[in-house]
Amino acid sequence: MVQHLISTQQHHDPTDDHAAIMQRFSEGAVRLDDGRVLSPDDRVTAGSFIWFYRRPAPERTVPGTLHEIYQDERILVVDKPPFMSTLPRGQHITETAVVRARRQFGIDSLSPAHRLDRLTRGVLLFTKTQEVRGAYQRLFEQRKVTKTYEAVTPVPEGWGQRLNDARGDLDGRGGPGDLLLPVPRNALYAGSGASELQAPSNEQPWVLRHHMVKLRGRMATYLTDGEPNAETRVTGIRVADDPLDPVPWVVWTLEPHSGRTHQLRVNMRLFGTPIAADPLYGELSDAALWDVDSTLPFVPAVADEDFGQPMGLTATTMTFDDPFSGETRNFRSSFISGTV
Repeated sequence: MVQHLISTQQHHDPTDDHAAIMQRFSEGAVRLDDGRVLSPDDRVTAGSFIWFYRRPAPERTVPGTLHEIYQDERILVVDKPPFMSTLPRGQHITETAVVRARRQFGIDSLSPAHRLDRLTRGVLLFTKTQEVRGAYQRLFEQRKVTKTYEAVTPVPEGWGQRLNDARGDLDGRGGPGDLLLPVPRNALYAGSGASELQAPSNEQPWVLRHHMVKLRGRMATYLTDGEPNAETRVTGIRVADDPLDPVPWVVWTLEPHSGRTHQLRVNMRLFGTPIAADPLYGELSDAALWDVDSTLPFVPAVADEDFGQPMGLTATTMTFDDPFSGETRNFRSSFISGTV
């Protein structure tokens, strides 16, 4: 049975053969849920949990490294590069942030207190010991952590000349109060009409509220007109020029107040400007945003991803009151948004 479980995994090490399985048994490394060691000819009842480690399948090496932002006796905060999963899942085992961090920093007990999407880069917090893990995880569960992101997108339709005229006044805090920008229908909430709004700022953010649904097995999140369960505030925009591309890019400062799957990627797609190098929502049709049965675009397999084209989404800052010291913590990514 153990051999069947291993051999039928979609991603498994071809050397994880009969001899390797027998070695597990000889080392007492196959056990029941209560810790009892199993032998190869033991009979187990239906519904039993059997525990053993599987050998990780060969994985494509993710470029980049984890850059330390801060470390003390309780936590480690790093910059995670793009294309790296936070936790082992599916075909990503060793090329994940938690495994890389344990090896790089020599701390086997590291555990992430939250997750970053695999394609997103930026601030990621680990706890060092099991004793403190729950306190930091609860900060995220209870929405007591303020996180900001920067998303790089093409210039939205109708914004070009207006942004060019106001370029000298635009910075990360938002544009001047008299700069009006077109907002497409449905961008603010389901059924919202097309309009013009003053450029967003910390004092007058754009508030985006939608009902987002992510079904298991369906790659993309879709929207309904139900009660909003996702909220994002746009607190600033600025123009960033890529020295390798004469077409300017817009950098959005986003503050999610919920944590729905692909939330910010969907928000940007609703403005008609998918995040730069987004392999899914960059090709997603308008119909597939709202209709669960619509055809989804082809997305390259992990083995075929272009590591030279990272998605333009960065977790830039994280702020919270430390549950042990009471000190206000404020961490900032070293990644520079505006380059894609």
